Amino acid sequence: MIDSEKIYSLNLKVEKYLPERIITLSMDEFDGKIAYVSSFGTESAIILHMISRINKKFPIILINTYFLFNKTLEYKHMLLEKMNLENFKEIYPDNETLQNNDKQNDLWKTNTDKCCDIRKVQPLNKELKNYNAWISGRKSYQGSERKTLKAFEYINNKVVVNPLVNFSQENVDQYFKKNNLPRHPMYDEGFLSIGCTHCTAKPTDVKDVRSGRWINQTKTECGIHKRFKDWENNNG
Repeated sequence: MIDSEKIYSLNLKVEKYLPERIITLSMDEFDGKIAYVSSFGTESAIILHMISRINKKFPIILINTYFLFNKTLEYKHMLLEKMNLENFKEIYPDNETLQNNDKQNDLWKTNTDKCCDIRKVQPLNKELKNYNAWISGRKSYQGSERKTLKAFEYINNKVVVNPLVNFSQENVDQYFKKNNLPRHPMYDEGFLSIGCTHCTAKPTDVKDVRSGRWINQTKTECGIHKRFKDWENNNG
């Protein structure tokens, strides 16, 4: 049974663990009921590489909103092939939901929260019914709501594992270099955090890697990490 005491115990246990060991422990703890939800963004190759060294058959999920950059999809193919990852699944928004709420594909212009909800949150929640836990690539150095992250969280009846929680930007750069991992094609163009085409720009502050997301909005997250109650309060 997962409760606050279990989460506290897990966080205490992994306090000094390296990320790869946190992933291994999570695989054992939630055997057969855990997946990695990857954006295939600028830093996703790190966890994908770690997983490839532990279990190439581990489930990996990409939420394809239909608004992903072509270069992200190309990068996805490159990483899956390079690391010989064998259990990948791409999930999409429900077509009927899109027809009812975003028929012209322009909802992002007027309501980014709702757009994220129907294109990311709902498809992921549906897929996660098959799992008890999932791995996220969030890191505390990314700031905003991520500053107080722990390795293990309990959100919406699922355990969320953040193995890179204590990774710094320097750690990220070192890992790419040490393991000769390819960068996202848009990284060298100056993009530090990459999501959907309409809501991604080059950072306004190079010290804040996510400052290029949802520019001129207070929004800092897509919503997949929000608790249902918080989401309903903001979008009811």
